[in-house]
Amino acid sequence: MKIYTVHCSCNRIELSLYGEPKARVICHCIDCRELLDGPFYPVTVWTDHTASITRGKMKKYFCTNCGEVLFNTNSVDWQAVPQWLIAKSYDNQLPLELTAVAHIFYEQRIIDVSDNLPKHLRGFSSPLFEG
Repeated sequence: MKIYTVHCSCNRIELSLYGEPKARVICHCIDCRELLDGPFYPVTVWTDHTASITRGKMKKYFCTNCGEVLFNTNSVDWQAVPQWLIAKSYDNQLPLELTAVAHIFYEQRIIDVSDNLPKHLRGFSSPLFEG
């Protein structure tokens, strides 16, 4: 089983990711944008975890020393790990097998993204953006 090990900027917190992610996406939902204060959120999504949502739709887990976000949990209790955190832990190169394969919640976007990835209006089973 493949294991990815990532850490925060100060190296006090380490996160191990086992196997294959549930999803590799660029999320444009309003919850992700508000939680992380950005126009979209490139993540790998993992389900094998011990974190749980204690209140609200999402919860952010971060290092109490340096403040870096390690992952957040969403409404279905998946762990969304930022792709930039993984890349930083691998000499600023995201492993190819963890790169995003689609955009999700593209109907909530605040900027257009010009790439060749499929752009789902909501989740994976939703229609694609045609624009």
